[in-house]
Amino acid sequence: MKKTTKAGARILQGAKEALALARGEADPKKYRVHVPAEVNVKTIRRRLKLTQNEFSRRFGIPQGTLRDWEQGRRRPEGPARALLLVIQHEPKAVDRALAQAVT
Repeated sequence: MKKTTKAGARILQGAKEALALARGEADPKKYRVHVPAEVNVKTIRRRLKLTQNEFSRRFGIPQGTLRDWEQGRRRPEGPARALLLVIQHEPKAVDRALAQAVT
């Protein structure tokens, strides 16, 4: 059996922890989530094949704010970046959550 390097062992441990967290087997309070500083809002919207108006209405983001993000006049901050990342990877989960908030 090959000996694992220190870096390899850390990467493997991180992957195991991420898998446990994704499966709901780990305590999420013990982990910190990294939210990237840059989010390409226009790419996310286009990937979903939505107009600015449709994206705005679907996810409750003011159209002017969305336009400012896409044109680079402003950048999404903190929770908005996190929401956009969830929209990017799991838009139907956001739809379900927002539908629950309405009922």
